Amino acid sequence: MTQVGFDEFVTEAEQLTVTQTEQAFGTTVEISDNVSLLNTGGLSLSDAESLAVASHPALAEARSKVESIRGQYVQAGLPYNPVVQYQSDEIGNDNASGLHSLSVSQQFVTANKLGIAQQVQAQAMQKQKAQMQATELRVLTRVRAAFAQALIAQQRVKLTRKIVELAEKSIASVESLVEAQEVSKVALLQARVEAEQVRITAENAETQLEANRRELAAATGAGTLPTGPLVGNISDGLTQSPWEQLLSDVTTASPEMAEAGSELERARWALQLACAQVTPNITGQIGVGVDTATDDTFARIGVSMPLPIRNRNQGGIRTARADIAAASAAIDRTRLSLQSRLAEALGRYETARQRYERINNNVLANAQETYELSQKAFNAEQTGYLQLLTAQRTLFNTQLNALDSAAQAKRAIAEIEGLLVTIAN
Repeated sequence: MTQVGFDEFVTEAEQLTVTQTEQAFGTTVEISDNVSLLNTGGLSLSDAESLAVASHPALAEARSKVESIRGQYVQAGLPYNPVVQYQSDEIGNDNASGLHSLSVSQQFVTANKLGIAQQVQAQAMQKQKAQMQATELRVLTRVRAAFAQALIAQQRVKLTRKIVELAEKSIASVESLVEAQEVSKVALLQARVEAEQVRITAENAETQLEANRRELAAATGAGTLPTGPLVGNISDGLTQSPWEQLLSDVTTASPEMAEAGSELERARWALQLACAQVTPNITGQIGVGVDTATDDTFARIGVSMPLPIRNRNQGGIRTARADIAAASAAIDRTRLSLQSRLAEALGRYETARQRYERINNNVLANAQETYELSQKAFNAEQTGYLQLLTAQRTLFNTQLNALDSAAQAKRAIAEIEGLLVTIAN
């Protein structure tokens, strides 16, 4: 089934309304510009995304956290510093200055603990990078959802302005018919009521557009947006998406899965480090001294190491093994969570997309025909103005419903394209 673009419909519907109003009331209605969802200049979605990537503080914070872990990675691989010790013994014995010695000791790390500790931090850094990716997706998802809302609000403003134009011209036309005693004053009152209602709708649309633009500005992190309209087409991307392919894509590319996988690898390296801790480090010492009583010099050499008799890091090893089990379970939990969220988001998307397509392909055509028949009946004095007004109201409400459906579909697809990261914060 071929999808009818909403911008095409709005243009056709405007022309139809103008032509049929001329036929009904004998008045020429001038419309200077068409309501189009594809603008020629202004802020595009890619512009908004670039603005967010460059200026959003959440991304700067995430990058700094990665650098923080990188510093911990470097620190984990550094060996112990040597220790310099000066010592004096037997001071004052036989009125002598005693024994004076200077020694240097060094602790040697065994069992490749430094390399393993770096691997633990390397996986922690990968986990932080996955969190940074999730933050970027969260920001971009919020931008995409806010942009779609603002773009649709912009189209709603254009549409309601046209409705107000036609409603005001209808009043003038009905006033002429009342003066000619061709219709009753009831029709004029109905036209005035309708015009006031659409003015309220238009004012609400203007207010909502301003609110949506402010929300978009906050989503980009810039605080303000460049002046000018938003550029985009709400029909873009609204296509049917197969469940299996989406699930595979989300599971493969999700930063949540990458984070969970990095945590599992970190836990495995942490177990290796815990086991390596059983092997004690060795401390070597070498030094020289002088006995001031005899002017003899001497050397000092020593080696020490703890005996792993009572403490063999049993608790640390047990903790590390439990962390591996928890991290493995977390991967399965994350996969199920993604599947559940994808099912919910895809359900909302398909529902809104199907409603949008049905309105475009079926409902709008029927609404147009109903309006056209009502005008012909009104011109032939076979029906009253109320029926014509009802048909016109139905036509415009159908247009607004199409916009609402597109807004819901756009928000859902933004979540899916953002790999289902939450946009609540």
